[in-house]
Amino acid sequence: MSSSENSPWYKKVLQTFYNQTCGISKREWPSVLALSSFFFLVIAVFWVLKPMKRGLMVSYYQDNPLEIFNFVLQGAEVEQLGKVLNMVVALLLVLVFVWLYRVLTRPWLISVIASSFALLFILFAFLVQALPDNAIVIWSFYVFGDMFNTMLVTLFWAFTNDVFSSKRAKSAYGFIGLGGIFGGIFGATMVTTLVESAGRNTLLFASVVPMLIIIALGIFVDRRETNERQEEDSKPGEEEEEEKSKSVWEGARLVFKSKYLLSIAGIIGVYELVSNIVDFQLSAAISMGVESGLETDAYFGMVGMATNITSVVVQMFFTAWIMKRFGVGIALLMLPLAIVVSSVGFLIIPGLLFATIMSASDNSLNYSIQQSAKEALYTPTSRDVKYKAKAFIDMFVQRGAKVLSVLLNIGMAAIFGLSNVHWLSLVVLVLAVAWIGMVRYTGKKFKDLESNAN
Repeated sequence: MSSSENSPWYKKVLQTFYNQTCGISKREWPSVLALSSFFFLVIAVFWVLKPMKRGLMVSYYQDNPLEIFNFVLQGAEVEQLGKVLNMVVALLLVLVFVWLYRVLTRPWLISVIASSFALLFILFAFLVQALPDNAIVIWSFYVFGDMFNTMLVTLFWAFTNDVFSSKRAKSAYGFIGLGGIFGGIFGATMVTTLVESAGRNTLLFASVVPMLIIIALGIFVDRRETNERQEEDSKPGEEEEEEKSKSVWEGARLVFKSKYLLSIAGIIGVYELVSNIVDFQLSAAISMGVESGLETDAYFGMVGMATNITSVVVQMFFTAWIMKRFGVGIALLMLPLAIVVSSVGFLIIPGLLFATIMSASDNSLNYSIQQSAKEALYTPTSRDVKYKAKAFIDMFVQRGAKVLSVLLNIGMAAIFGLSNVHWLSLVVLVLAVAWIGMVRYTGKKFKDLESNAN
């Protein structure tokens, strides 16, 4: 028996991480580090925006309830309406992004989008300072936060996938992804520690600087990564775009023909339902348990900080070890089991503590082990499934489940009141049972497919 087999588990995990990064050649490191920094800045700014946009809306409408058709909606309920609006805006932004992608070169695409958001940061810095209680400003800022996430994350991965081949991606993407997780820690920490003393406008002004750095990083990587793919792949033509559009509907047919793909779609759909319910419960608990104003922003930031720190720990020390030793099926069970435990706790003791634990366990495990295991489910499938079926699941199943959860959250709160949202955990527990059942089936089917592929 080799000495490596007798090594402690944490040394094996570190060795696995080291082996992954060793696949990056000396020539690639400048681009990999630049892209990891790019992703760090994108997610850091996102986590600056996310607590502030949520805090502003939740705290305002907690003190100034919104009346619609004789229903009185408070902060957490109004935020659900904001999420529906975000979905509509996101679809429009995708169309805008595709158009810009067609007419601009890569450096210009990054420059136009990043500089546009830099100007919007300056605009909103003035608006949230001068008109913090204006409903139009509050709604605009909430949508703006989601616009940033939609456009910049899409831009980052479109750019990265364009300059990296699939072979290079296998060795580089794990390290690049860690940049995003560390960015989340940094951004959430900035809000938690500075928003009450410095104010929202200071953090928004400061967010202009990352946009300028992103432009420089994009130009740097683009100049380094000039190769034979650039002329052919830098801008997809109409036929390729048409094929991508068709692939979504072909993906639907593939999903409905396969029990395995239906189970993957079910896992993703149920997760979106559960996650948005948990998110709603957190907003409700914060609106009732934290003073309104900047204290709300700071608490959302604290939750984000805890989430991203946990993500780093899980990703670096547990994800690879669990998946290698116990398999993808067991890895996929970690998140629903954590949700079950925290939801039972929230039912018994409905308060801010268990709402925070639920949200942190949900997002941290989803960003780490759940994401890695979920993507692994596609590895023993065909190329059509990896591209077409996955596109259908990611585009339609996720958004459809989120809309359904918004309707459920608002309906339950309207009937039973915001103070009784802990009873939604009963719905979560029922969904978790179905979720665990689908994970067990999918895990077994994955092992069979993996064995056949080998």
